[in-house]
Amino acid sequence: MSTQALAFDYYTERGIPETTVVFRALVQTQGYGQRGSVWKSPAGNLFLSVLFPIFAHPRYLSELTLIGAFSVIQVLQEHGINAQLKYPNDVFVQHKKISGLLGQVFHTEHSVWAGILGLGLNVNCAPNIQCSMYQATSLQEISQSTWDLEYITHKILRTFIIKLQHVP
Repeated sequence: MSTQALAFDYYTERGIPETTVVFRALVQTQGYGQRGSVWKSPAGNLFLSVLFPIFAHPRYLSELTLIGAFSVIQVLQEHGINAQLKYPNDVFVQHKKISGLLGQVFHTEHSVWAGILGLGLNVNCAPNIQCSMYQATSLQEISQSTWDLEYITHKILRTFIIKLQHVP
């Protein structure tokens, strides 16, 4: 099962959480993209979905994925990696995909909605993408060193939460 599906199941069974809930996988076997494409990737990379409460605001509908993508880009740039957005939901480095994101917002009749951001980041290995128009890369391939998965996960989540709190 995908982390996005786990987050959605949690939301449908328990409603909007009072705080952020993170669902993480060690390998990706049933990840999916914006158009339903299936993604598979080995251990050593970041695969997660974040379920969180957000104040009702129409901007979240179109900007949630971008907030997530710019969080990834900011963290990578802080580490000297020239990452760029490939609109609307991918992050590229050196013309290769390093990250993909998928945002979903669930309306309620109340002033608080639920959001789910799914995020995959190639950290210590690049998956072999079949039938694709582009290649994949990883932080390890770019920097020629192994990355601490827990550290990069924490940095991206922290940056994302801070950016969410500053949406006008």
